[in-house]
Parts: sequence; C-alpha cells; structure tokens
Amino acid sequence: MELYVHNIKGEKFDNPIEGKFTKPKLKIFFKNEYLPNWFLEEIFLRLPVKCVFRYKCVSKQWLSLISAPSFVSLYISRASLLPQQTPIWTILANTLSVNNGVNYFAQSYLPDLLSDNRLHPRFCTIHFPYVGCPEDERYAIVAVSDGLVLYDRGGSDYRIYNAITGDCIALPPPSMSFERVSTGFITESEGGSLRSFKVVRFDCQFGESYILKFEIFLSETGSWRSLVVHNDVPIEVVSLRRPVSLNGNLHWIDRRLGIMAFDPSNDLNQCRVIELHDDIDKQCNDARNNGSPTLCDVHQGRLRYIEVSLVPSYPFGFSGFSVWVLDDYDSSNWSLQHRVKIRDIVFDDISMSKALTGLIPTPIAFHPLDANILYLGFGDAVVSYNMKTLKLDVVAVTAAQQNSWPKAGTVPASPFSRLCLGDPDDVPVMIQRLLPCWSSAFLFMLPAWPISLPIDYKGLKK
Repeated sequence: MELYVHNIKGEKFDNPIEGKFTKPKLKIFFKNEYLPNWFLEEIFLRLPVKCVFRYKCVSKQWLSLISAPSFVSLYISRASLLPQQTPIWTILANTLSVNNGVNYFAQSYLPDLLSDNRLHPRFCTIHFPYVGCPEDERYAIVAVSDGLVLYDRGGSDYRIYNAITGDCIALPPPSMSFERVSTGFITESEGGSLRSFKVVRFDCQFGESYILKFEIFLSETGSWRSLVVHNDVPIEVVSLRRPVSLNGNLHWIDRRLGIMAFDPSNDLNQCRVIELHDDIDKQCNDARNNGSPTLCDVHQGRLRYIEVSLVPSYPFGFSGFSVWVLDDYDSSNWSLQHRVKIRDIVFDDISMSKALTGLIPTPIAFHPLDANILYLGFGDAVVSYNMKTLKLDVVAVTAAQQNSWPKAGTVPASPFSRLCLGDPDDVPVMIQRLLPCWSSAFLFMLPAWPISLPIDYKGLKK
C-alpha cells in the first residue's frame, strides 16, 4: 500500500483518509494494506472531533484506537494547545417534542453542532432518543453542562443525554413534589469521562420565604436527598431564569437581594447572597417582568449580569443595555463593563430597526469566544449585539415570520417554537401563542471531547 503524506512540519492536506493530498512530500509504504496505530493516531489528532467520531465505524481497529483513554487524553491536551481548535457551540431553548412517535427533537436548537461556523449560529434539528412516549407530548430541557443535556420527560422524569454519541441515562424519580421547580446541573469530568454530577431541584415558592427546600441527586450515592435551608433573609428567586453553575455552586437571581448562591456539597444552613450593583433597574426582576429583561450567566470563568433598561425611549420600549462583571467571586464587587443608550446603537438595516420598534429584547447568552458579543431575543428575531462596535445584527427570525420580515429570504429561519415567554400558569393563552421562549434558552458548548455516558453509578440505568 502506498500513501503520499506531508511531513509533520509541512502544509495541510485535503483528505487524509482517502489519501488525496496536495503537494506530496514523502512516500510511505505499508505492507498488506495495514495502517499502524501510530500512523492513524497522527492523522486523527489533526482532525476535528466530528470527523474522528465518524471514523469509529470504519473498522474495529479504528474504533479501538479512538475509544482508548490514552488517545482521548492526548486529543484533549493537543486541542487545548491549538488556537484554531475552537469549541463547537450553540444556543438551545427548552422545548422537546415527540416527532411521529420516532424521535424527540429539539425544536429550538440554533446551529448545526457539526458545522464549522464559529461566528454566529446556524439552524438545524437535533434528534433525541425515542423512549416510548406518546406522540405530540412536550418535554423540557432543564439544564446543560459539559456538553450534556438534562431533560425532563414530565413528572420529574429526568434523563441525561449526549447529543453527539447518542448515549442516554435515566435518573431515579425524586421523592419530593414541588409546585414550581427550578433545576440545576453540576458536572465534574476528566479525560473525556464524567466522574461525578449533581442534579439540584429547588422549590420556587410564591413570595418571600426564609425556608428554602432543595432535593439533590448525587451520582456517588445514586439517590436523592432532601435539604431544608433556614436563611437569615427572605428569598424570592426569579423563576423564569435558570440557575447557572460556577465554582461548584448554583446561582439564582433574587427579586430584591441580588444573586443567591447555593453549594449542594455542603449542609450549611445558609445560602450566600451576592449583592448586585446599586445602579440596577429593580423593576426588571419584579413580579411583573420576572427577570425577562435580565440575565445572570457565567462567561470565561466569571459571573456576568446584563440588564435591559425598561425606561422607554421612543419608539422603543427600552432605553439601552448595561453589563456588569463580578470582579472577585468571594466579594460582591461588580464592575460596569458596558453601557449603551438606544440612540447610540447601530442597526444592521433601517428596515430592521422599524421591524423591532416597540419591542423589549430578552438577553439569551454571551458569545462563548468573543467577550464583546451577546445574543438577545428581539420579538421574532435572534439578534447579536457587539459591545465594541455598538452594532445590532439580526441573526435569524422564527420560521413563522421569515417571509414577513424585511430582507425576506436573506435572514435564516429559526426552528424556535412560538411558545410562552414565562410560566404557562402565569401567562394568558393569547400571549403563550405569540411569544417565543427566549428566556428559557441555554448556551450549549461542546468540550474538546464529548463526555462519555453511561456511567456505572448505583441507581442509574441506560
């Protein structure tokens, strides 16, 4: 067998598997058409992870090599040193449906997870495993972590799913029943394997309460445990917004106090409160707005808080954006990173500006790679805002509104469902039919190597 390859220091090749290369530099001969592992490893280490996973089905030899822990560790360490190996990411909302009794599909995945688009997302449908559920039922994605999706089939029937490998495991049913639940997901991984994880259910009560109820699933024990925390100050979290994980803690927005931090690993009978900056618009998190104009998220290892000012500025229903960064996690010192007035924002097109008139945007996520870019749900559109250029670009619009938008046919259609903006029990039926669920979106980023499932933990089943 004769192959032409570049030397390792040389130029790129077109397709290392088919053997079609540009500018051949070196001849290598292999007997009996057998490619040794050292040679395959040198090729696989230079390929995107999407290609490596596809080549698992070529032969048992390739499957064994790619699945070996030593290769996984080497691939992860090599990817961390290569700036061109940027993560694959997407924005994911929380609605799942059963499609013709065959597959779950996420109606609200934005980009193709296997695309090479790193600047802005593209749209696609990602299939979830069929688990024998009735057709047309809807289920919710409640959390994401380390490229894994935690979703609820209804009635607190939790599943953990890897969208790349297709692995899925089910958690035992929780024992506590909460009228309104907010769920967090914390994972610890190493070398492409999930070492441990925690699922935290929090009882979001109506009104302020000194007594906080949690139920925590620990992978080490394979069971749920209940925890009641008696706080010194009354807590009332914004139920519309999901908790975010940082430093092993989960963080919720409180309506009055700021950010509530909870450590599920400790039985301390207190939750920490991280006070927000005094210069916030408190009406954003009141009972009427329920946190729709705000977002607390983790970006590049620090907490960020974005707020859409609800002071109207004609012809818009808001007056600008503000972004704060928590300088030191152990303190409550926030720095104002960015503030802009609506009059200074540069719109992609004047017709787009008119289409967005009168609307209040909902923050969705920060760009995982560019600290200057954030994404917002703006009526029927997903828009990006660049804090450096002050430019607002329309990334996509809902499929139902694509033809009626300016520049019809040039803006990609999003599979986002036109679902309720808040809790279905709190929002009138008419509003449920009109508003996309931007507030329930997640930033979903794949690690350098997909985390393997299932895990042999007590109480978990495939």
